[in-house]
Amino acid sequence: MPIRNCPFPGCQFSTNDANDDLSAILFKIHADGAHSNPTQRPAKAEHVRRPNISIGGSSEEWSYFLTGWTDYKTATKLSGTDTIIQLPECCEEDLIKDLTRAAGGSLTRQPEETFFRG
Repeated sequence: MPIRNCPFPGCQFSTNDANDDLSAILFKIHADGAHSNPTQRPAKAEHVRRPNISIGGSSEEWSYFLTGWTDYKTATKLSGTDTIIQLPECCEEDLIKDLTRAAGGSLTRQPEETFFRG
């Protein structure tokens, strides 16, 4: 199998006696690491924090939570069952217990709207 050299001028990288498939993989890894333009890489966003809610919060805190929850779902692209799995994680332990009791068991079988009823 032939030795293939990197086509970038001045680059000394080569595939030492690798088959065509392996050479293609090695060149992809090499080009991504050695010849990519860092300014073209997308910025890595900070981890999005889940909003939190507790028992006995004020109406202002509830409104703040609802806004934060909507933003969180948008930022993390949550939908369907994933939404229901993440929503209790926003709650303090006593609130999760109360919600579970009110739901009659597992919260993951409830629609999202169930969490927001008074």
